[in-house]
Amino acid sequence: MTLGGVRQWLLVRGRHAGSPVLLKLHGGPGQAEMATAGLNGLLENDFVVVEWDQRGSGKSAAAIQPARAMNVSQLVADTIELTEHLAQRFGRPKLIVVGHSWGSVLGLMAVQRRPDLFSAFASTGLIANFAEGQQVAYRFLLAESRRRGNTRAVTELSSLGSPPYAGAGGIAKWGRCARWLGELGALWHSPEKFDRVGWMLGSNRAAERSFGLLYADLLSVNLSQTVPQVEVPVFFAEGRHDRMAPAEVAERYFTSLIAPRKELAWFENSAHFPQWEERARFHEFLLKTVLPATAV
Repeated sequence: MTLGGVRQWLLVRGRHAGSPVLLKLHGGPGQAEMATAGLNGLLENDFVVVEWDQRGSGKSAAAIQPARAMNVSQLVADTIELTEHLAQRFGRPKLIVVGHSWGSVLGLMAVQRRPDLFSAFASTGLIANFAEGQQVAYRFLLAESRRRGNTRAVTELSSLGSPPYAGAGGIAKWGRCARWLGELGALWHSPEKFDRVGWMLGSNRAAERSFGLLYADLLSVNLSQTVPQVEVPVFFAEGRHDRMAPAEVAERYFTSLIAPRKELAWFENSAHFPQWEERARFHEFLLKTVLPATAV
């Protein structure tokens, strides 16, 4: 369909068209999740699950043009336009939106702008303050590398210097940190193997180009300043071991956020991806905690 004047792709699946609609906003920027739809089986029993490749991502890669539209404001506008379309298509006054990582930023901004379209907001791997998160992640990496006696990691990390990583070399520096987060179990914590993680986090042209165009917007994210209050119930699913979007930064934002109802659930066996690392519990969280709040 056309969103914001460009062609973008959706995947809509569910057992029953009359189920509540769940709009998923993927992370990155640029890390399309349509290829992970096979992990939505439990969710599809109880929801109509919408996977959307945002402009510049995955099957919507060509929509990276015009490049001037690759900014957080336009992506939030796309989110709102898509939500309006889905509400009309399925005859629902409001939808549940689930934002992962970068998608959590888009979701909260959309909810703030148009609370009339959403019955609840849920997040995984929430990015509350990206620059602060980089600093927390870096301190963790240095401490953990020293604890494990990993001199190669200590040497490389020390050579990077302390974040935040701005400017021309910032993306490359953060990419090296992210690689060590993966090595040290702070990105994906569960011992269960997931064959698509490498594909999602590895280099691909669409993701790299999107990330490059949106990195400055990402680095400026500070939700305590831009989204201090929302008018819908909010629910955070936080992986206890997440250092990509450090859980303690998300928890501080949660404490300050003003909302009619809010709840934070800890996923003890997860890092940045609780929706996949603990799929059954995440399904239960949406079904038994988030969904009942939409009936209020």
